[in-house]
Amino acid sequence: MVERDRFEKPFGPGWLAAYRYARDGNATTEEICDKLVTALSRVLRRNGGVPSLGEIAGILAEAREVGVMAAFDALDSVVQVEDGHMHTAVAADVARSLIVQLETAEWSGENPNLGDRLTEDTCLALVERYYFAKARQPLLSEQRFANYDEAAIWQGSVEDVLRPQLAKLAKKLRTRTDGKGLRAPLRLAKKASTSDLLNENLLAGRPLKPSSAGRSL
Repeated sequence: MVERDRFEKPFGPGWLAAYRYARDGNATTEEICDKLVTALSRVLRRNGGVPSLGEIAGILAEAREVGVMAAFDALDSVVQVEDGHMHTAVAADVARSLIVQLETAEWSGENPNLGDRLTEDTCLALVERYYFAKARQPLLSEQRFANYDEAAIWQGSVEDVLRPQLAKLAKKLRTRTDGKGLRAPLRLAKKASTSDLLNENLLAGRPLKPSSAGRSL
C-alpha cells in the first residue's frame, strides 16, 4: 500500500482518477479519455489557461516569412514576458516543433490551419506533461504493462481516441485563452442507466440495496 501511495503522489486532482483507471485495467479507453479531458479543462481553468497563445499563433503563422531563428527568438521573448508560465512554455515548444516541420516541408501540399494545430497539439502536450510522463513508469512498476513498447502502444491507442475530444476543448480554449469558464466537452463514455446497474447486479448475483421509496415507514 505504501508503494502504491508513492506511485499516486505525483498526480494532481483529476489526473489521479485517470491513472487509477489505467492501472486497474477495468475502464474503457473512452472512460480514461473522459477523465483526462476533464482534468485538463480543470487545470487550464485554475492555472490561467495558456497566456499569450494568440501571440504564439501569430509568430507561427509568420515563421516562414521571418525565418526560423527570428521566430524562435520571438517565442523565447513571449515565454520571458509570461515569467516562464508552464503552459506558455509548452505552447512555445509545440510552436517550435511545428516551425521545424514547416521548414522541412513535412506539410508539403497541405494547407493546415496553424492556429488549430498549435492549440490542439498544446493540449496533447499538456496531457503528456501532467499525465503520461508521470504514469508511464508507475504503470510499468505495477506490472500493468510488460515493457515500454507495450506502454507506448497503449498510449497511442488512448491518444487516438483523445485527440477529437482535445480538438473540441482546443476550440473553446482559442476563445478563452485565460481558461476562465472552460469546460470539458460532452463525455464519450455512456453513463450506466439504473436498469443497466440493476441487470449487472442480478447477473453478478449481488443483493439489491433497498431504495428509500421501498422502505416501510
